[in-house]
Amino acid sequence: MSIVSSKPTITRKELESVLDCLISERLDPGEAVKNLEIEIANLTGVRHALAVNSLTSAYHLAFLAFDIRPGDEVIIPSYFDPAALSALRQAGGTPVLVDLAEGSLFPSPEGVKGGISARTRAVVAAHTFGFHAPMSELRETGVPLIEDASHAIGSECEERPAGQSGAISVISFAPSMVITTGNGGMVLTDNSRYYSAMRELRGGPSTERLGFDYTMTDFQAAMGLSQLSRLPDFIRRRREISRAYHEAIKTTPHRAPYAFGESFVYQSFPVLFDAPAEKIEKYWKKSGIEVLRPFPVALHTHLSLRALDYPNSDRLSKKLYALPIYPTLTRKEIEKITRALGRFV
Repeated sequence: MSIVSSKPTITRKELESVLDCLISERLDPGEAVKNLEIEIANLTGVRHALAVNSLTSAYHLAFLAFDIRPGDEVIIPSYFDPAALSALRQAGGTPVLVDLAEGSLFPSPEGVKGGISARTRAVVAAHTFGFHAPMSELRETGVPLIEDASHAIGSECEERPAGQSGAISVISFAPSMVITTGNGGMVLTDNSRYYSAMRELRGGPSTERLGFDYTMTDFQAAMGLSQLSRLPDFIRRRREISRAYHEAIKTTPHRAPYAFGESFVYQSFPVLFDAPAEKIEKYWKKSGIEVLRPFPVALHTHLSLRALDYPNSDRLSKKLYALPIYPTLTRKEIEKITRALGRFV
């Protein structure tokens, strides 16, 4: 049987938590949602947290809190999740894409600064695949940051919890994330004005005010609370698996973007294979192991911009693959993956 690229870690404990909500008929946002917001706020050290139904919703609320209007610009990495671009389109803002720095998963601070204009209202910065973006240098630009901590939740970046560096931060709880609620997300801020605006706009089961109905259900939050209680174990397991992959890749011409690090979360294990795409996909399919390109379409392609202006992002969208890495991988499955990795030359 094939080893799939990604799988959520759902146990009997999560199922019982969800079932308790369903039995008690607590489907609308209630105690579980509030408790998840409190726990995520405590984990990140951020004052306010709002649970929402998707990462796109979280970005949309963040852009609206910043009062993004037509003509306002937001800087976004071109090699990135399309949620930010989709949400900015809803808000009416203009994306300014920046390429990644060579040999990095992140734009350089200088590259970001080069994209700033008088119309720039925010910079989106993400800890892609659980590695850490240069947040302190980005804060020095003076432009408000939207920190995407989806891949790095539970870790520290520059001695601060991931999610604490943004004027507003967002987290995804999609199935492929470190913890999941099936879908859903969180938006966080220390700014009371931003929080009040986002709370009103999030909406919910009310006939008294208008909103987007971006709320998370209680049974999703119940699953999230159960997942959150095991977050340290999830991260520890991901690091153990990534260490094995790093050892296996040493004997090959392929490479990981960064050396192994105990501070990284490893939401994904990215590899740059030194082989044509056809050979890569044929080899891993024959091995019974699913490897995928995490962001196969870079954002500049979505906007019909020239690939020549975003060479590093364009290259990674075509060349970077992710090995399966999730806590429920068995020892035999990990050994199968490491053997296949070591033999792929």
